[in-house]
Amino acid sequence: MIVKNVNDVIGTKDEIKTENWLSRRVLLKQDGMGFSFHETVIFPGTETHIHYRNHLEAVWCIEGDGEVETIADGKKYALGPGVVYALNENDDHWLRGGKKPLRVICVFNPPLTGKEVHDADGVYPIEQPQAALDAKECDMIISVSDLYASRTTDGTSAIIARQDPVVYDGGRYADALTKAQLASYERDGFILLENVFDDVEVEALLDEVRRMSAAPDIVARDEAITEPGSNAVRSIFRVHELSQTLGRLARDARLIEVARQILGSEVYMHQSRANMKPGFKGKEFYWHSDFETWHTEDGMPAMRALSCSVLLTDNNACNGPLMLIPGSQQQFIACQGRTPENHYKQSLKKQEYGVPDPVSLNLLAEQGGIRAVTAKAGSVVFFDCNTMHGSNGNISPWPRANVFMVYNSVENTLEPPKHGLAPRPEYIAARRNFAALAPIEKAAMVA
Repeated sequence: MIVKNVNDVIGTKDEIKTENWLSRRVLLKQDGMGFSFHETVIFPGTETHIHYRNHLEAVWCIEGDGEVETIADGKKYALGPGVVYALNENDDHWLRGGKKPLRVICVFNPPLTGKEVHDADGVYPIEQPQAALDAKECDMIISVSDLYASRTTDGTSAIIARQDPVVYDGGRYADALTKAQLASYERDGFILLENVFDDVEVEALLDEVRRMSAAPDIVARDEAITEPGSNAVRSIFRVHELSQTLGRLARDARLIEVARQILGSEVYMHQSRANMKPGFKGKEFYWHSDFETWHTEDGMPAMRALSCSVLLTDNNACNGPLMLIPGSQQQFIACQGRTPENHYKQSLKKQEYGVPDPVSLNLLAEQGGIRAVTAKAGSVVFFDCNTMHGSNGNISPWPRANVFMVYNSVENTLEPPKHGLAPRPEYIAARRNFAALAPIEKAAMVA
């Protein structure tokens, strides 16, 4: 734990004073929190041009008075005790002192080093890398250029505000969801669509998953993942290529058009899998954000992907249904620890790296609650790549089976993994083929 007193900063190098303002920088980059935390006083009658092109800032006014004006539209906002403003679009603005000193608390992301002052354009420059840096320093530089840096050498957790849209291009690229459904998805980070597939389709899909789970040639493949401590099949990856039936499901217009609408582009298959939870022995999937793993271990640049879970059995409160934290897609949780090589071999059974810390999880759950998705077979859950989710073990007698399709935008194809990691296998993260999927209509789904 870090405990500081702002009075200890007064008169040190971390107290920066200019003609217009004084800033006491209490938490800085070297503290490893993923943000910096300052007390700042704006002097009366002053006017300062500020344009944080490289940083996001949130400001809480504690005492005094002043005014902020956004230059793009000329809007002016009075500042006083209790007012909070956030420069979520790197807004170019004027900050003016009033009749009394304006004392504010500021949070910056990426964090400041403590040396910054505004340049001629009102910008805080990003610290430039230096030669001969050690691994920890390299990670610190990566965290400045990488909006979603995670699993760095400093071993700290952080909550980082999302910088990407949830719904791209206003949902105008396709016409699958209504405006109300889009708004619900954007607010919560997921949406449940019931009765998407009829009983005949569900039966054919479930039969295919059962066949694959028992087929010796499938179970012997690397794509088949067993439960920890047993030979029961937990997941089968790359099902859209291993099965013609599931390949047609992957291209079903009822799935793809929703993905195209939300992601604002054509889409390709980043990953597909069937997840099974047999009665009495199906294990849990711990809380995680898919994007944290896909970004760190696969090099997915932005939050422009989504998963859809097609329910092949009734998902009830007892058989380990998917649980999601509404609104959590707006916060990226940077996780602790370095990623071991070939981490996927263990994480697909039980994930130990890339899992959020309890404090961050508690904050997300207190803000949004937890929602268990209980629905009939044939329903589909679409959820954002950064929505925090997990599921309990299944100690009920009722098995649970779902097929997951992960659609990524063709404008968001994979880059090299972070921290020099080797790419994961193709069946977990597609790199060879980014071709857009052509949708097929319902009549062709089950041949």
